[in-house]
Amino acid sequence: MDARTIRSKQAIIQAGLKLFIQNEDSTLVDIAKAAGVGRATLYRQFKTKEDLQESIGLYCLERFDEVNLNLEEQSSNPLDALRLVFQNTLLLYSEFTFLSKFEIFLTSSEKLQTRMRAQDDELRDLISLNLKHGFICDTYSVDWVFFFFEGLLWAGYQAIRSGHCDSAQAAALAFQTFNHGVSYK
Repeated sequence: MDARTIRSKQAIIQAGLKLFIQNEDSTLVDIAKAAGVGRATLYRQFKTKEDLQESIGLYCLERFDEVNLNLEEQSSNPLDALRLVFQNTLLLYSEFTFLSKFEIFLTSSEKLQTRMRAQDDELRDLISLNLKHGFICDTYSVDWVFFFFEGLLWAGYQAIRSGHCDSAQAAALAFQTFNHGVSYK
């Protein structure tokens, strides 16, 4: 792809992310207008609304990967890495909102399911590392801690959505709750 095509695609994805969050029934024409591209440009990139939604979903998952890259280098230990996951991930409110809003549609996408499973496996590996190093009480299974962690992310996003707190406060509260719930600290 040339640079102009890449910029157009990025603008379409960004506009789609914003408009679909505001209104699930946004049309491709609405998105083309918001992205500042012609309809023909949009339709060359995305044949259907579902194609665009899948691409936005993949973009959201890529953002989660990007912000959590190199956790080992940024953290002092495996438990601190989990703190950073809360901190980094809760910054991505729009991406989480989109994935939550279109969860039923997105579960039918094999590409998205494969990507989400890989992310879940990475989090489970980090949880296993915390268990191995004694940062998490060994009476809990990896899956139990994983679901607890996911629930705290959800609680954090809901607190942000409601205006109860900002992303930094939500991350701190989620990590504090995590520590009181399953860790030895």
